Amino acid sequence: MAAYLFNQRQNGDFSWTAENIDGFDRMIVNSDNDFSENQINLYGADTLSAFMEKQGWYSSVFQTGQATQTTSYSLQLLLKDLAKGTGPFKNKSDRTKLLNLMGKQNYRTGIPVGAAEADAGTTVQDKVGFLDDVNNDAGIVTLPNGQRYILVIMTNGHKQSNLSGFPRIATITKNIQKIVYGADAGTKVIDYSK
Repeated sequence: MAAYLFNQRQNGDFSWTAENIDGFDRMIVNSDNDFSENQINLYGADTLSAFMEKQGWYSSVFQTGQATQTTSYSLQLLLKDLAKGTGPFKNKSDRTKLLNLMGKQNYRTGIPVGAAEADAGTTVQDKVGFLDDVNNDAGIVTLPNGQRYILVIMTNGHKQSNLSGFPRIATITKNIQKIVYGADAGTKVIDYSK
């Protein structure tokens, strides 16, 4: 949704009114759905999905009367554009606004906790999604040395409900970060089952 609105703003078809700022901020920080649902009603699910397809992302994100859908690969591509400031994220002030909001969103028990447990001082700018037994987290992770990577973890089932999958996401994050970026990365086998 942010990518589409940024693109609309670049085209002169969206502006940062007080109402839009409030709704956008709540959409990212609180994961509130009212603002995004209003935008879907305003622009139309088909228009939004066509935009996603044009970007090379998952093309059936928005469907009238259904929950939003995507793939981990699509989120990875979107975050790559965001991190690089390409595509709909070319406007530096909009990009900075989004990254700042992602850095302080309320649901921090997934990727942010796992990344910090793997390496203290790691920061994460992420966006979560959750509904029923689905818990997802997608973020840009910055290690203390400035190295960055993109991580997307999507979970469902496993008898999780509400936010109960986020501790699992934290564990996955911690293990991935230690394996790929830890002090012993590539030098020996580490037992992460403990």
